[in-house]
Amino acid sequence: ARQLQTQIQTIPQQRNQLEAVLSSMVEGVVAMDRDERILRMNTAAGNMLNSSPKSSEGRKIHEVARNRAFLRFVEKVAKSSNLVEQDIPLYPDGSRILYGHGTTLQNGNGNLLGVLVVLQDVTQMRRLENMRRDFVANVSHEVKTPITAIKGFVETLADGAVEDPKASRRFLKIIESHADRLEAIVEDLLSLSRIEGSERPEELSLVAGSIREVLLGALEACREKADSKDIHVEVTCSESLKVKINVTLLEQAVLNLLNNAIAYSNEGGLIQVHALEVDD
Repeated sequence: ARQLQTQIQTIPQQRNQLEAVLSSMVEGVVAMDRDERILRMNTAAGNMLNSSPKSSEGRKIHEVARNRAFLRFVEKVAKSSNLVEQDIPLYPDGSRILYGHGTTLQNGNGNLLGVLVVLQDVTQMRRLENMRRDFVANVSHEVKTPITAIKGFVETLADGAVEDPKASRRFLKIIESHADRLEAIVEDLLSLSRIEGSERPEELSLVAGSIREVLLGALEACREKADSKDIHVEVTCSESLKVKINVTLLEQAVLNLLNNAIAYSNEGGLIQVHALEVDD
């Protein structure tokens, strides 16, 4: 009787402990029986699926979750004897993505009891991965252009142009320009690496500086590129606009924007750069 009493007292304690663990989890957890009726859903899963965990228990999963991708994932898990993992887009535009881990629930004898699904919001992670892929593709293109040019002019010099002092000086000047471009790209990559490696933003050195001087400095760095396409760049910024900045990094950021604007503008076009202070 005493052992029975102890076990009876232990059951609610264990239930409360389990409930506390599930409620505290960032990951969403959904347990279903063989008929896909919800046995347990924690708060995180309820938020992800826009459902109330308490009112969802006992109902079939397709009554609670209207997302087709998620329902197909549950069906796939129920039919598989192995762990199933995949991304689950909650919206067609991919504005929110869940990463699902699903497996079947079995008792000690190996009999099927239902399905267990664990969900993790990976929207930001996938967005960063896409940005990294695009960045690598863009950098690869940026690096390939000067390398191709340098190689071409070196071959031209090797084929006899080196005998012509005037032509060789012109080609060497062009090679130097492309080498400088390569060096600038490498410096940008190193700067980005340093920024990503900084655990705290305050590690960046910020000093009071003029925004207008930064904009004009970036403009000067890409003026030759703009002139080659006869593009006019206008800068509108008050000389009194001064804030705490890292001059080098801000100038690189503006230079990247200007280079993109020049690259995607038609010849003879106009690029306008405005900087202003707003209330907040």
